[in-house]
Amino acid sequence: MSNATFVPSAAVAAARLADIDAGIALPTQWYRDPDVYALELERIHRRAWHFATHTGDLTNPGDVYLRNVAGVPIVLVRDERGAIRGFVNICRHRGYPVVTEVGNRKVLQCHYHAWKYRLDGRLLNAPHSEDDPKFDPDSLGLVPIATHVWGAMIWVNLDTQALPFAEWIGGMPELMKERGLTVENHVFGFDNTWEIAANWKVFQDNSIECYHCPTTHPELSRVLEMKQSKQGFYVGGRYWIHHRIPFRPGITSGITFKATPGEQLYYYYYWVFPTTYIQHAGRGYDIGSLDVVAVDKIRFRHICFLPADTPPEILAKGKKQLDVDATIWQDVDICNKVQDGHRTGFAPTARFVAAPEFLLAHFQRLVVELVCAKAA
Repeated sequence: MSNATFVPSAAVAAARLADIDAGIALPTQWYRDPDVYALELERIHRRAWHFATHTGDLTNPGDVYLRNVAGVPIVLVRDERGAIRGFVNICRHRGYPVVTEVGNRKVLQCHYHAWKYRLDGRLLNAPHSEDDPKFDPDSLGLVPIATHVWGAMIWVNLDTQALPFAEWIGGMPELMKERGLTVENHVFGFDNTWEIAANWKVFQDNSIECYHCPTTHPELSRVLEMKQSKQGFYVGGRYWIHHRIPFRPGITSGITFKATPGEQLYYYYYWVFPTTYIQHAGRGYDIGSLDVVAVDKIRFRHICFLPADTPPEILAKGKKQLDVDATIWQDVDICNKVQDGHRTGFAPTARFVAAPEFLLAHFQRLVVELVCAKAA
């Protein structure tokens, strides 16, 4: 167990990357050290694209939605022209949140000193500012963030200079369409949220491999083919990977999957770095999205999107099934227990098994490269 302060450097990056190439995972310090976590917030999460919510939360001009991304409060708003905009939800005056609850607004007004902002973020009025000759309202709009609407999904990036979302997932929408999914044809169906006492990388390590599925997910293993020779795991791009796993014979339909007669049904999974996955299997699609809350705490939201004409009774049934979904609860338990091990400070450094876990190497390499980027 070490209490040494973590300092990223070219030497640290080289050592970690060499380990990863040799099949050795990140050391336990990277899952429990507040210094590592702080660097990840700054150099990964505040420069990356995250799923924020769905367009159903912002239906009409003036609708606002609140979210926290990598410790930063944000507000999403649909403006007068119907465009979805995002801003850091901190007043330019004295740091109070501009919006404190969801709803519909004609203007965004801070409760602290009544500064008012237009729906496009421009400062509309600051009481008594007309008496200040140095006051420049044009320079005091809300701080913008990048947004991207993809079907019913709203994605955000705190860094307005970051790689555009279309390039971040370059090639993924086309692959989805080849596999039968056009996200634009779906709307929000139902969701649920879980609190997990684990580091965000514990969750992602677990979610991007199915090596654990035969032993920890018996329900899933009765539905999907567990022979590794029949499964496909691929790197799609620097910031996304994907899986293809066949369903077992006789499995043809469910709430979010359906096969046509004689068709081999597949489960498809896409992981978008750093906090979101998308999965589909013939009807609708699901998103799993993380809020990173602390070094050892995440909030996991699972959302199902279905065709707009899905009957209400199917939505109700799907919601009921999601709330008690055995596979999700098993993953929550796995992550909690793994973090318990890291929390002791005595967890031995893990060893990858090359064939079923090579995507972990891709993920962890990217984490190291970005955390140590300034020093490398």
